[in-house]
Amino acid sequence: MSQANALMVTGAVIGLVLGSSMGIAVGGTAYNAAVFLTPLGAFIGWLISRSIGGATKQAAAGVEPATSVQERPQEAVSENSVSDVPNRDFFERLVWSVLALLATLWNFQIDLLDKVGVLPTFVRQPLLFAGLCIVISVFFPPALVIYFLAWLGANHFKISEETSYRATIK
Repeated sequence: MSQANALMVTGAVIGLVLGSSMGIAVGGTAYNAAVFLTPLGAFIGWLISRSIGGATKQAAAGVEPATSVQERPQEAVSENSVSDVPNRDFFERLVWSVLALLATLWNFQIDLLDKVGVLPTFVRQPLLFAGLCIVISVFFPPALVIYFLAWLGANHFKISEETSYRATIK
């Protein structure tokens, strides 16, 4: 199973699990949210696979995608066939995909903190991440579990003060 397929399957399963307990009411009728969230989760998994795979391969090659395909088609094919991710079996790819999706959620939070302008404060005082988790979970209790799982996923990809606590997903 390829990295993109593993991320899409994982996203679809997460969408199915989350959507199975929700509903969407539209136009006088109601639908199970899994009908909507399962393909949305697969699409998000695909987007994450494109951002992980496309950017790292192009940055490593030092070329733009248009020039690599038009001017050197043989090299582009060989670059796409060689993966930076080690060969993993099915179960390992699915676990890696779950961790990558959670690390992406963590990176989203880091990007929000950066946009607000408080990320340097959080980098200097890492316990503020725990404080933010507690404050959010007061208003939305499931956030405690989601935040902790996102931290675990990001921690798998070696977050540190040097990277401003951003997970580098490879």
